[in-house]
Amino acid sequence: MMGSVGFGEILVICLVVLIVFGPNRLPELARKIGDLLAKARSATREFVDAIDGEYREGAAPLRNLKEEYDAARREISDSVARLTDISPSDSAPAEPPRDEGKDEPEDEGPSP
Repeated sequence: MMGSVGFGEILVICLVVLIVFGPNRLPELARKIGDLLAKARSATREFVDAIDGEYREGAAPLRNLKEEYDAARREISDSVARLTDISPSDSAPAEPPRDEGKDEPEDEGPSP
């Protein structure tokens, strides 16, 4: 399990590196470590850019589909809103005229 590295641990590592490599090779070693870190950052950046590019290419059809869905949903909502805004007197069909000569059937109750 890796924990955080404190100041004491860093000091011990620096002393070991100084003893193993010596003061003459230390600048060369630091330069090589810097180059390796720069290459690692560059490779990481390229990898992230490649993944982002693939994601954008793969997600484009889904974005287009979502835009079509949103447009259709707005159109349906607008149509429903227009239908509900129409007052009943404007849209209700006129009642058919009643024949006054005919008697309306009486309610005989439930059928057996």
